[in-house]
Amino acid sequence: MSGNPEQIAVGVIGTGGMGSIHAENLHTRVANARLTAVSDVDAERAGKLAQQYGSAAIFTDGAELIRDENVEAVVIASPDPTHAPLVLECLKTEKPVLCEKPLADSAEAALEVVEAEVELGRKLVQVGFMRRYDPQHVAVARKATEGEIGRPLMFKGVHRAPEVPTSWDSEFVIRNALVHDLDSARWMLGQEIEEVFVRGVNNDPALGEDTCDLQSVQLDMSGGCIASVEVFVTARYGYEVNAELLCERGIAQTPLPHDVVVRSAFNRSQRVPEGFLGRFSDAYEIEVEQWIDALRRGEEPGGADAWDGYISLVASEGCVESLKTGSPQRLEKPERPKLYRS
Repeated sequence: MSGNPEQIAVGVIGTGGMGSIHAENLHTRVANARLTAVSDVDAERAGKLAQQYGSAAIFTDGAELIRDENVEAVVIASPDPTHAPLVLECLKTEKPVLCEKPLADSAEAALEVVEAEVELGRKLVQVGFMRRYDPQHVAVARKATEGEIGRPLMFKGVHRAPEVPTSWDSEFVIRNALVHDLDSARWMLGQEIEEVFVRGVNNDPALGEDTCDLQSVQLDMSGGCIASVEVFVTARYGYEVNAELLCERGIAQTPLPHDVVVRSAFNRSQRVPEGFLGRFSDAYEIEVEQWIDALRRGEEPGGADAWDGYISLVASEGCVESLKTGSPQRLEKPERPKLYRS
């Protein structure tokens, strides 16, 4: 294999927005990685990305990239329905994979990934829940384990975006926005989601009168904790994600964005990010950097695993059903396999 032998040779599948972000981080910010290959059904777009970030090989078939002997690890950032089949291909070739959320387009498909990885006997799959690498979220989560403010009792999440494409419906809001908050609640509280209850309203008729672009979500957790999440994807004013842990003797919460405070024309203001990159660019870089470092040390990925990806989809499907029926939904799921108990 050509290049620096100390670097992990990575192939990126999908060269749209997320794939481009990962490619740029791998090429310019992660010293121990080398962008070796890119794949997209749009060969021209893949070629432009390959040219922009070195001399990566170009594929139009993601499975062919995975099977290429020059690729040691894979990042999947292609459309959601392709995720599970491509992850399964990575498991067949025993190559580590960082797959953007969601792990699959259904909980059933995600369970197939879990079962394949259990059969393999070692963890190779990491799911791209990047909030687990956001310095603000990590600092709040740490407070839950330090003991200073006691054990956590409740997670509160806020997830707001200025606007979304008109193709989004209520289910898409849950599967592609709320899913992050479902993972955050499980991660920060250290408990599983047992029951979900979702109510919603329509704020933007352009999305269709049946689309609930503002949703209020209540979660009952396995260890007696509760969680509350607000998802508002047409908030107009900017992009904002906050997390708060209410504990026995205090509260830990993410701060407002660290931007300059401006005083002008009888107002005091602070800029709010326009989109997710303005809020989580550091998290994406740290995520892929720590993933690569773990691979170099021969360790299992340290972020959200395939089980986390599966449970997030079980909870998402429960939320969809709750929103449709107006009733709380208990989640049915199998026992966590031993592979994911450590």
